[in-house]
Amino acid sequence: MKQLFTLILCSVLMLNLSAQKQDTTEIKVLKKNVVTVIEDSDKVHVKVGNDRGIEVITDDWGDTTHVRLGRRTFRIIEGDNGTYVKVDKELKQKNWSGSFNAHWAGLEVGMNIFEDVNYSMYGENSVEFLDLNPGKSLSWNLNFAEWAFKNKRKTFAVVTGLGISFNDYAFDLPITIEKEDGYGMIVPRTILNENGSLQKSKLHVNYLTAPLLLEIKTPLRMGNSRLYIAGGVVGGIYLGSHTKYKFDKGDNEKSDSNYHINQWKYDITGRIGFGDFCVFANYSMTSLFKNGKGPEVYPLMIGISFPNI
Repeated sequence: MKQLFTLILCSVLMLNLSAQKQDTTEIKVLKKNVVTVIEDSDKVHVKVGNDRGIEVITDDWGDTTHVRLGRRTFRIIEGDNGTYVKVDKELKQKNWSGSFNAHWAGLEVGMNIFEDVNYSMYGENSVEFLDLNPGKSLSWNLNFAEWAFKNKRKTFAVVTGLGISFNDYAFDLPITIEKEDGYGMIVPRTILNENGSLQKSKLHVNYLTAPLLLEIKTPLRMGNSRLYIAGGVVGGIYLGSHTKYKFDKGDNEKSDSNYHINQWKYDITGRIGFGDFCVFANYSMTSLFKNGKGPEVYPLMIGISFPNI
C-alpha cells in the first residue's frame, strides 16, 4: 500500500509541473476504466478504481494535496509552520440490507369482529341480530401484486399493490338477513329448523383491495430476518355478496344480493412481523351497510399474514 501511495503521489507531482490546460487520460482494462488522470491549469486529479477506490488531487501551487483511500481523506498541507497531514473520515451509512422486500403480497387469514353496532334506525325494541360467531367469521385475503417505492438506504418504502378479500360474517343467532319487501333496509329473518338443526348462517362479501402503506425495516433482527412495521390504509371496491345457511342434514340455501353493502370502503391497518410472518389488524372507517339501509357497523379484522409465499 505504501508503494502504491508513493507511486500515485509522484505521478501527480510530475503531472502538476506541466499542467497548462485540461487534458483527460484514461487507462482501461477489458473496457473497464481503471485509472483516470485529469489535468487543467488549476489542479491534477488522479483517480484509481471507482468512487470507493483511490483518488489524488493536487492544486497548481502545490499547497494542498488531497489523497482519498476509501472513506479516509488525507490532506497534505504546506503551511507557514511546515508541512502537516490532516485526516478526515467519511461516516459510513448504515445499509441494513441490499434490497427492500415489501410484505404485502401473500396470503392472510383474519377473524372478523363487529364492535358497537348501532341499531337506532330499528327503534327501541330492535333485535341485535348482527351478533357474530368469531370462530366462524373468517376472512381470507389473497394479495397477488405489490410495488415498493423505497428510499436510497432501503430502510423504508411506500408500498402499494392489489388483492382480493373473501369475508365471512357468521351469525350467532338462527337468522339470516334480507331486504325488507325485497328492496328496503336490511332486516333479520328467523330460520326455521324444519330440516334439522341449523349448522351455520353467514353473510359473505368480496372486495378488490389496494393498500397504501409505509413500511419500515428496523435494525432489530431474529436470525436472518429483521423486524418490520407497517401502517396505512387499505381501500376496497365491492365485488359481490350472498347469504348462505346450512343444516346438519346437508341441506343449504344460498341467496345472492348486494344487501346494501357500501360500494367503497377503506380500512386503517397496522402490521408488525419478522420475515415471512406478521400479525395485523384492519379497522374499517366506513360502515358495512349504506347509510339508512342497515345497522351502522364498522368491522374489525385481526389476523396473521404469510407474505412472499
